[in-house]
Amino acid sequence: MASDGTINLKIGENNLTFKSETKKAIDTEILLLHIPLLLIIIAYGLNFLTWPLFFLLFYVIAMRVFIGNHDRYHSNTNVRLPRFLEIFAEGLGVIVTPWDEPYDSIKRKHLIHHATHKTGEIPIYDTKKDPNCAYEMGGLFNVLLSCLFYEEVQLYFDIRDKNLTRSRLFRFLIYVPMQIGFILFFGINIFLGVFIATRLIGFTAWFVFSWIIHQPFIYKFGFSRDVPKWFKFIFQILHGKRVSEGCIHHATHHKWPAIPSGKLYKFDSIVMENPI
Repeated sequence: MASDGTINLKIGENNLTFKSETKKAIDTEILLLHIPLLLIIIAYGLNFLTWPLFFLLFYVIAMRVFIGNHDRYHSNTNVRLPRFLEIFAEGLGVIVTPWDEPYDSIKRKHLIHHATHKTGEIPIYDTKKDPNCAYEMGGLFNVLLSCLFYEEVQLYFDIRDKNLTRSRLFRFLIYVPMQIGFILFFGINIFLGVFIATRLIGFTAWFVFSWIIHQPFIYKFGFSRDVPKWFKFIFQILHGKRVSEGCIHHATHHKWPAIPSGKLYKFDSIVMENPI
């Protein structure tokens, strides 16, 4: 990647040029997504939304935040928001686990994951070398539990490997009183509703992105031509284009991680002619 975020690729006879997304653009997107997300939580807390509608709206928006977080691990960091807004974007969210993993820690692990999962090579399944591989090993039941308790599993690994960061300590000191205040204002039932909603996001996100799409019969494709259009349509409504392209083209993403998720569909015909 050039310093200005330009990516030049030669695939077979094709010369492609892409512009990677900037961290500033993705941080801004995440900040804007958190506005309706927080309004939905307040509306639910004030009994303006029933729990089924709250869960649906929360899922649709929070999943877009999840993949936005993923994409900024690969973004062009030369273009950024002012630091105080970056901290706000990286920390703002619906936090219901005080040991929630901060951006710097997740980014480090995600880049390690890419180093251990290269296309055309057998992945390395060792949580000391790649903590995220816990969601791909140990059988389906273990995978389900690991995805459901993502934060707790990663906290255990960080303690085991002595990788706890100061930012995680700061989050703990900030989020505990926030949770207490939320419970006192809205009540324990509303808090548990939000807690379950966030767990569903974490579970489905990690189960899809860290188990399903790394299965050999799915991962080997890395392009959308074999995916029915009706499936992609429903997937995009529920998850957004950023999520659907990143998921359906996951092998392509591992080959060229700096390509924006929304542009991965352009590899359909090229990858068919030049398998990765």
